[in-house]
Amino acid sequence: MSAVNVRYGLYPGDRLMVTDGKKKKRATVVKEYPFHILMDWGKYKSSINKIDVYTGDVKLARI
Repeated sequence: MSAVNVRYGLYPGDRLMVTDGKKKKRATVVKEYPFHILMDWGKYKSSINKIDVYTGDVKLARI
């Protein structure tokens, strides 16, 4: 089991602040999968790869 393929303990409806470089956005978790997290940004949905969180390219914080 790799460090990427672990549960982060995120549940549907959890609110997160997602920081990608200098951009910050608020999102709601739709579902957590083994290698990505499906997020609802308001007008659209997209996924965040857990490898980006693991390497530090994307930061997640609960709000």
